[in-house]
Amino acid sequence: MKYKFIDSDAQLKITCDELSCESIIGVDLEADSLHCFREKICLIQVAAKNRAFLVDPFGISDMSPLRRVLENPDIIKVFHGSDFDVRSLDRDYGARVVKLFDTEIACRFLGIRERGLAALLKRNFNLDVDKKFQKINWAQRPLKQEMIEYSVGDVSHLVQLYDII
Repeated sequence: MKYKFIDSDAQLKITCDELSCESIIGVDLEADSLHCFREKICLIQVAAKNRAFLVDPFGISDMSPLRRVLENPDIIKVFHGSDFDVRSLDRDYGARVVKLFDTEIACRFLGIRERGLAALLKRNFNLDVDKKFQKINWAQRPLKQEMIEYSVGDVSHLVQLYDII
């Protein structure tokens, strides 16, 4: 999936104006919780049907455009295992995610035993996902290309998973 790296207030505003026209988006985030005392969001991934945006919060001073997208009741926000993400978005930006669909919770209701994102991507798209970057320090910059690809992969199929589930 093609992606765009967002690291300024102006880019975030333009991107969120585009996202406001979507009916459904996938959302994920990466943090540094294993590498510091006070964890923080280090990267926010947002995907529409055919494009992804990687939001670097370290270069952005005003996250209100993203908060408005997350709080927009006209847009379905698809997460996988949303509990940490939702708490972190509220803690760091005061964002209250509205119209959330959690693929992991949906799989519980469907009786699917292997509910991890890697298992769902294998089951539904025959993709093998290496989760080696799951516990890396996402606060480090610059991000390595492998980390970027991993982060895009984590969010790029969420909208399709929503459709399947």
